[in-house]
Amino acid sequence: MRIVHYSTRLGRSAGGLYHSVSGLARAMAGLGAEVIVAGGYENGFADEKQVWGKLPLLTHPLGRSRYGFSLAMQAEMARLKPDILHIHGIWSAGSIHGRFAPKETRVIVSPRGMLDPWILARKPWLKRPHASLFERPMLARAHLHALSEHEAATALDYMPALAGRVFTVPNGVEPAAETKTPERNGALYLGRLHEKKQVLPLIDAWEHQAKRMVLTIAGWGDPAYEAAVAARCKNKRRVRFVGALGGDAKAQALSAAGFFILPSLSEGLPMAALEALSHGCIPILTEACHLPQLFSDDVALRMEPDFSDFSVVLSRVDAMSAEEKAMRSARARGAARPFFWPDIARSMLDHYARILAEPRR
Repeated sequence: MRIVHYSTRLGRSAGGLYHSVSGLARAMAGLGAEVIVAGGYENGFADEKQVWGKLPLLTHPLGRSRYGFSLAMQAEMARLKPDILHIHGIWSAGSIHGRFAPKETRVIVSPRGMLDPWILARKPWLKRPHASLFERPMLARAHLHALSEHEAATALDYMPALAGRVFTVPNGVEPAAETKTPERNGALYLGRLHEKKQVLPLIDAWEHQAKRMVLTIAGWGDPAYEAAVAARCKNKRRVRFVGALGGDAKAQALSAAGFFILPSLSEGLPMAALEALSHGCIPILTEACHLPQLFSDDVALRMEPDFSDFSVVLSRVDAMSAEEKAMRSARARGAARPFFWPDIARSMLDHYARILAEPRR
């Protein structure tokens, strides 16, 4: 089985896909699958491509356009004729490659949150014609991989003809090393800096309503939004901005924080939240993070996306004893186990095998 994973951007600017697609591809290769990764790169990729490990990469420069289409890449797809072409993300060049994939190739599409109503409502004048030309014809022949039951439902709302061709496999995460760290302290936001994550409202709400705990903002994003985050954090007493963290620095931040917070309006399945679980952070999440089991199992604290209950949430945090925090931290680690990459990759490979065994449409 020859598998090609395609992501329009293979570097950090891809946001959560940088870790989710690379983690899945590496785990599949670790199970013995033949895996090739394809996509575009931007400046700085030389320092970012280590996330793909030893996987073979088919790349092309994105240049000024981040749309990502390459005729040379399309020709390479035709030459390779993979058994599986797995497209990660839509509304960009990946949809063209999926639309015109070789007839011998089975196409899997992972919207990765990009069919969420919040996303669909943005630039509808552009998405509608693009969908008519590429997404809908691609999905007419493809199978759709959803990250959650919510995403599966939104995909069927968007295109009911997908019925019978949607399956659900969550994102995965690497197990965090069990290391002795100083007493956990403070809260952490870690991830892409974007308006849908509500980082700026979070900074204001935390500064005005938190009594003692310090919130660390760690991440990267569009230069203008990142600059706004840095400016908003300046001279704050209980919020600090530390920029992007990776590798050991990221692991140390996740191991040192007591709480992880993500007040998002729209997600596929947030990688940062899964990493936080693995490191034992107590999560504070909105329902848009699509991890309902963390609420039902009393692992995460729920917050409203409009911050209307934020003072109540902070009061719960302040009232927690050291014993309760330790218990919840251990519970978070336990909740991460079903998301470890080897099991996720095996489940995905099983779906590939099932799809390949089905009659062609």
